[in-house]
Amino acid sequence: TQALFGKAKPPVLDPAQFPHLAEQLKALKQYKKKLATMAGDEEQDYDICLADGTIAMIDEDGMIYVGAGFLEACADELEILVGVLAHEIGHRPKRWKEYKERKLLNIEDLQALCREEETRADIFAGKALAEMKMSPQPLQDFLKRIQDKPHPEYFDAQTRAQVIEDSHAGRAYRTDNRKKLFPEFDRMTAAKGHLGEF
Repeated sequence: TQALFGKAKPPVLDPAQFPHLAEQLKALKQYKKKLATMAGDEEQDYDICLADGTIAMIDEDGMIYVGAGFLEACADELEILVGVLAHEIGHRPKRWKEYKERKLLNIEDLQALCREEETRADIFAGKALAEMKMSPQPLQDFLKRIQDKPHPEYFDAQTRAQVIEDSHAGRAYRTDNRKKLFPEFDRMTAAKGHLGEF
């Protein structure tokens, strides 16, 4: 799976050296519990560490590497921070064993598989933002800023933004109806509410 996504793990940083990012890391750890539950996993299936040279990535053990530069640049944009975290949790590495069952792939098939995996993560990010009652627009704009060149392992930024918007809209419709028709059920099961407010 590491070869599948073609990225080496980034260098881990000591958060004590970045006290100005403590608030952002704390917020991400709080949202991690809600997002893991929404994904159907346990909170302990994921951990977060500060890293260098990345926006964010997840490894096969559920460690989410969040870039210090990314946190600094988006420190006041909670929708982007949560959207990126949701994208990483949306990869659900416990599910990656399904890829081992596939035979050896050529480079084009491997790139197509990566695009499929990234789309799954984008869909989850859109749904998660809807559950948290957050707008998908900041995440969509962020993607368009950072993905300005074609990449064989990702769909273009406009397509990814549309996927996020569509999944957000579908989930927002469901959550609104759930709240209207079954308010008690919504209170107990909604990702924003059932694990407590911040």
